[in-house]
Amino acid sequence: MKKKFIVLIFSCVYILGCQKNKHYLPDHITLTWTDDPHTTQTITWRTDTTETSGAVQYTNVEDSTDFRSTEIYREEDSYSRLKTDVGTWNIHTITINHLESGKTYCYRVGSKNNWSAKSVFTTESKETKNFSFLIFGDSQSGKAKDTNYSIFGTTIHNAYKANPDSKFFINMGDLVEIGGYYKHWNNWFNSVKDIINKIPIMPVQGNHETYYDTLDNEGKPFNFIGQFKVPQKNVPDYFKGQIYSYNYGDVHFAVWDSQIEEEKPNKEMLNKELDWLRRDLKNTDRTWKVVLFHKTPYYNKMKRSNDTLRKLLQPIIDSNHVDIVLNGHDHGVSWTYPINNDEYKSKPSQGTVYYITGRSGNKRYDDLVSKVWDANFYDPHDKPNYVVANVSSNQFKLIAYNQDATPIDTFIIDKSKDEIYPTKVPVKYNKTELVIFGKLITEPAKPINHDNKWYISANAFVNYLHREITKKNNTLKIDIGKTSAEFSIKHFQQNIDMISADDIKVKLGFNYKYDESMNMLMFSKD
Repeated sequence: MKKKFIVLIFSCVYILGCQKNKHYLPDHITLTWTDDPHTTQTITWRTDTTETSGAVQYTNVEDSTDFRSTEIYREEDSYSRLKTDVGTWNIHTITINHLESGKTYCYRVGSKNNWSAKSVFTTESKETKNFSFLIFGDSQSGKAKDTNYSIFGTTIHNAYKANPDSKFFINMGDLVEIGGYYKHWNNWFNSVKDIINKIPIMPVQGNHETYYDTLDNEGKPFNFIGQFKVPQKNVPDYFKGQIYSYNYGDVHFAVWDSQIEEEKPNKEMLNKELDWLRRDLKNTDRTWKVVLFHKTPYYNKMKRSNDTLRKLLQPIIDSNHVDIVLNGHDHGVSWTYPINNDEYKSKPSQGTVYYITGRSGNKRYDDLVSKVWDANFYDPHDKPNYVVANVSSNQFKLIAYNQDATPIDTFIIDKSKDEIYPTKVPVKYNKTELVIFGKLITEPAKPINHDNKWYISANAFVNYLHREITKKNNTLKIDIGKTSAEFSIKHFQQNIDMISADDIKVKLGFNYKYDESMNMLMFSKD
């Protein structure tokens, strides 16, 4: 085979690793896709601001890899500046085009005597029938001043070592604890080196990427956008780098930005983001449709809900029959029954499964519980976890593992049989049950419908919320946060104080609905 070396030359700088000429070696070398995975590869790296020229060299691994060539192709490019709290960096990106599908290439980035170590990437095969990829829930450190990402580093290296054929990996948001503190990013990148330069990352933005210095100072995730180069075709300008879609095999992946509360887009911008997802899902013909966003509509935390997000997204997800929604944020591992129009179904053809991917880093919660929509639930409190996805034309399999590679959960959609394994079917309760924030309240006093109005046990309501009741004559006073309200008492059963669901909605701002399919009265609050 004739040797062929291609060098793409463009502006860059080099970091970390001082040479005799006082230039620095490139670091944070990252693979993503901004175009077709069959024939392109996007490579991004970080440098300081002193260098003004540089190159990517690559060759098919079947050829010599000494990168000495007389056949050089030159392409000019410019870098972007990333200003951070610890200094300013140059972020350089180039997309290599016209590659052969299904080939492994060796590459390096650098200039003159300042080259990075050699690494490899592999393009997607023309006829991709079966493939696997890795999924990591929140990798954040857990504390603003804790920039140690060694736990996540162990998780991802264990996962990659056990699954070396993975084609790419996904991080489901909250990559770092404080997106505006660049030391978190430095340590995050250190934890994924020797992986992120071999297989692409296709990341999802989380709410912690929007935090500039504290949880109360938030906005656009500039460090996230500046470092991860993702597809931008047909994306509204405001959301470039935050929402995108791509195909691999017979799967269409649509990544959405769920940080409505933190970024506060105006109504026009929010509608543009929703319209983008609607058009994107409508225009794909792939067998599998997967939507990814950080905050989950079907949560595991005891008192968390996300009704606004669910009401915005669910009509789009339902009308385009998305197979799976992948979420992070709650740090549990769970998957729902198929859901359509907020109703729980039995067959995958009838709805969408919402899968929460757990935690891959330090942060864990002490208040995770199984909810009524969960077909399966696991709390990875003792150890971080990762998820391995295996996809074929008929099956989509997700296997969750503890950090030490012990399997903890398996989920399979089989399209040919229209089944989910293990089989879980929602059951209708004989008596109407009270559900608060998705949690079944197992108390003797059941909700009562009287004159077409719902009433529930006041004690059951406040006990779950860990609040107190002040009772005077035939009136109850309930304090929730800064809100205080008085309720008239009804007695349909002896010694059971019942209060109106309508009063709870009006006076305390809770939403409620009656779910006939499972015979539940459900309360939630954004």
